[in-house]
Amino acid sequence: MNEETSNFGKSKTALNGKFDQLLVKLQSRFNDKRYDFLLKPKIRTDSESLPKLMRDLVGLGEPKAQITVIDLSAVPWDVKPTVTAQIARLSFEFNYWNPRFREFPLFLLCEEAHAYIPRANDPKFAGTKRAMERIAKEGRKYGVGLGIVSQRPAELSETVLAQCANYICMRISNPDDQEYIRKLVPDAARGILDSITSLARGEAIVMGEAVPMPVRFRVDRPNPPPNAADIDYAGQWTEGPQDISVEHMVERCRNQQR
Repeated sequence: MNEETSNFGKSKTALNGKFDQLLVKLQSRFNDKRYDFLLKPKIRTDSESLPKLMRDLVGLGEPKAQITVIDLSAVPWDVKPTVTAQIARLSFEFNYWNPRFREFPLFLLCEEAHAYIPRANDPKFAGTKRAMERIAKEGRKYGVGLGIVSQRPAELSETVLAQCANYICMRISNPDDQEYIRKLVPDAARGILDSITSLARGEAIVMGEAVPMPVRFRVDRPNPPPNAADIDYAGQWTEGPQDISVEHMVERCRNQQR
């Protein structure tokens, strides 16, 4: 038997071992409780549950609500683009097929939008960008609005930002973000943006179709303050807890109970 024959069956291809890696990844996802909402749903397990899902999404479920808050903080980062894409798609499709869309306007407010509607052409965000950009370009015709909240406007989709009719700008210190905002607003409004680096907490500049001219204003502070308030690092490092129940924390993580 020559050397060429003896090596038969041992040659490696570009796909060698890839299927095994896929199986390992799938098994790890099935064993991770964070993916249960996607891989092991308990409530909506078939297509017949879509009407109720859409009713809950737009606030027509029980109890009815004018505001629906969807917390994605516990959603794993690798499937978050898929989840946000579906939320945007269902929001648009609801009024696209709704014959009474003029009587039922929707407004989708996206917090930390740079995390899933990026300017860069990353394939994993393609679905989210396509869905959000569709709302930005066509949503007005069907009563679907879009609000984008971000600390890094320079990293956001240009298509989405270019379709914005109004801008509320709070303090921004990054020079790239400042310059990007100046390019978005009309020439007449650029003068007031010189103060964007010196805005106090709770102050903002609003410009666009909602106001006759750019205005600097102060927002009433919420009471009690939200959980997003700044943490007293120095005070907590000095007087904070000496110990933490890490076992309880790990259990909450495993059970996805915050």
